This record gives sequence, structure tokens and C-alpha cells, in this order.
Amino acid sequence: MIVYTGQSLYQAADCPDFTGDIICMDEQLPLTGVKIVDLSTYAAVPAAARILADWGANVIKVESFKGDSWRRYGEIAQVPCTEDENPCWDVNNSNKRSISLNLRTEKGMEILHRLLADADVFMTNYRMTALRAMSLTWKVLHQTYPRLIWGHLSGYGNKGPEAERPGFDIAAFWARSGLMQDYGQPGMAPLTPFHAVGDMTTGSIMAGGLCAALYKQARTGKGDKVEISLLGTASWLTGFPAVAAQKAYGNVYPRKRNEQPSPVCIPYECADGEWLELCIMDYERYYPALCHILDLDTLIDDERFNTFAAVQCHAGEFIDLVQRAFLKKKRADWGPVLTAADIVYDNVGHFRDITENQQAWANGNLYERHFNNGRSAVLPNTPITFEEARRPASPAPLLGEHSREILREYGYTDEEIEEYIARGIVRDHAET
Repeated sequence: MIVYTGQSLYQAADCPDFTGDIICMDEQLPLTGVKIVDLSTYAAVPAAARILADWGANVIKVESFKGDSWRRYGEIAQVPCTEDENPCWDVNNSNKRSISLNLRTEKGMEILHRLLADADVFMTNYRMTALRAMSLTWKVLHQTYPRLIWGHLSGYGNKGPEAERPGFDIAAFWARSGLMQDYGQPGMAPLTPFHAVGDMTTGSIMAGGLCAALYKQARTGKGDKVEISLLGTASWLTGFPAVAAQKAYGNVYPRKRNEQPSPVCIPYECADGEWLELCIMDYERYYPALCHILDLDTLIDDERFNTFAAVQCHAGEFIDLVQRAFLKKKRADWGPVLTAADIVYDNVGHFRDITENQQAWANGNLYERHFNNGRSAVLPNTPITFEEARRPASPAPLLGEHSREILREYGYTDEEIEEYIARGIVRDHAET
């Protein structure tokens, strides 16, 4: 079924009978009618834009002639990154359209401003040096387009001595925050995190900030400046350990496994070599049940362990006892008894396990993407769902795939479009 709202035009992924140029969208999506210009690269801002696109926004991704560098990320991740199969590109760029512009030309900038003139949001992670050179700063754009929301994501924030410093998530998010060092074990090399976890987290928060600005825009008719950084997000997410590590409180990280502040909030190995994570927050309430499950009833009244204050002083001893108990059974055997006792736990899994997780499938967290080469991959959906509608994930756009379509929507004639392509102002995918 094709639904046309009269504002923004899209072709939904689940419209197999669709043959025209008009795009369909569900009018129940909360951001239907919102227009967004996405001038960004890599992962964080594209992730934010993907979320907003899934919520119904008309997201136009503006790319250089070389395209967003993330198109080639598969080379690092060791997955395909061709036009026929590019799963990493799909994750952050589904449900968008791509226009490829040469912003080094006056006409290219003119086209960008045509897009901005009726846009609700402009979002970017270009460095401020580049934005100033192109006159795309908040101050300039706010004067020209007072209702436009300006969203900017940086590595380290737009103030201070490192404002212009480039930053990827493994540097500004993982390394600087302490996550790499202090979530490991003393004497071990810092963790080597997988790319883009910090990007995706920061992008998700950015999407929320932009929605708050859209609410203000709807009330007042005025735009706003929305800024976020990888370092700022990491500072927020590491708030609890960062507080605990202050000199006033004396907590030292990284900690050895047998020195953890709570011995019932750590992983334990089972008989088959698999691990499970206990997560008991109310220690005194669940301590007797845990002892009973582990056949450690003699410890229920042991004054070394039967209060949280006491066990913190004897954590190493308790961890050793609990670990020996868990090694008596396979992980699959522990699950039912822990669940029966209402004890929170989970299996310590692997990345590969997520795509086969039936709970994730049941809640629409995953979908299967079929590529043009006949292969397929399981990809994640953005995590928010709504009662009335969920926009299906369409294939992420090829470079310049929608250049002609978008230019026609903004009043350019076919003759003008052909001229711009010939002059190297616009790149159309069909011409490459």
C-alpha cells in the first residue's frame, strides 16, 4: 500500500508493486513532514539521521563526489563494501536519499542553500574550521534561516583548547574517558574496542536533542543550536565510576576481579567454559536464595558475607567460593534455577549471537537485508518503536542515487540538471 502525505516523498521497502517515482511513507510516523539536511561522514551523525529517518523525517544526505568515507568502512570491518553489498553502510544510512554536490563550487553551495531554505534541521560533524570556511556556522545560518535547527557533533566540544581537534570514537570516547583502561584488569593492555559504539551512542543522544529542538521550533517558530561531543557523551556515560574515582572517595581503577565492589555483579565461569553475568543489586534480599541455589547454605548466616558491607571486606573469599560453585554445572543448567529465584543474570555472549537472538527478533530489533548480488545479512533496526507505525528499512542510497530526483523537487529543470552534471557541480549515480 502506498501512502502519500503530500509533503515528503519516499518509496517504502515493503512496496513491491511500486513502479513510479513517488515515495511512500506512513502518515502515522511522528516526524512525517520534517525535512533534514544531513552533511556528515562516518558514523555518529549518520546514526542520528538514520534514527530520525526511521521516525518519518525526509533526510537528504549531502555527499561529496567521493562520497561519505563510511561507504568504505567494510574494508576495516572485513565485510563487503561494494554497491551490490554494503551492510555497514546500510546500518546508519537506511531510509535516506543521497545527493552528491561539489561544494567547492558556487553553484554547489547555491543548491545546498536551496535545500536549507525550507529545511527544519541541518546536521553535521564537519569541523568548525570547514564550516566557517563554507559559512555554515550556527551564527550565519541562524541569521539567514531563523527557524532552522543547527545540529553539530564534534570529538571534544566546540569550546576549549581542543575544540578543533579531530576525534573518532575510539579516541575521544573510549580512550580519553577511561573506558579502555579502567574497564580492564590491572597490568593488562587497554581494551581494544570495536569501532562506532561511542558514535552510535552519541548519535542516539543527538537524535533526542534534535527532537527537543523540533518541539521548541513547533512552539516558537524559532530554530536552536544543538551541540554534542564524543567526549561529552563519554563523560555522561562514565558518570558513576568517574564520581567514585574522585580523590574524596578513594576508589581506584582498574580493579582485579576479586577486588570488585560487588561480588554479585561480575561474570562467573561455568563447567562448559561459558560465562554468565550476575546482576544482583539488592544484596541482602537475594543473598540467601543465591546461597541456596549454589549449595552454599552454610554461608547464609556467615557474618563475613551476609550483609553487603561485610562482603565488600571479604569480596575475594566470596568470589572464590561462588566461582567454584558455578563450575559444577553447565551454563544452560544454571539459567532456569536463577530465573526461578528471580535473580537477574544473563549469558555473556558474542557479537555473532545477537543476529540469532529470538528475543531481539520478536521485538523487531533485527531485519534481513537482501542485497542486489543475491546475498543477505541480518542488520539492526533502530531501537525505538511506536504504536501506530514503524518505517521499514529501505536500502541505504548509492552515491548520488537521488541527485536528479531531489533537484527536480526543488524546481531545477532537466536542462539545468544535465548542465550541472556536465560541469562537475552535481554527481548523479547513473552517470558514474
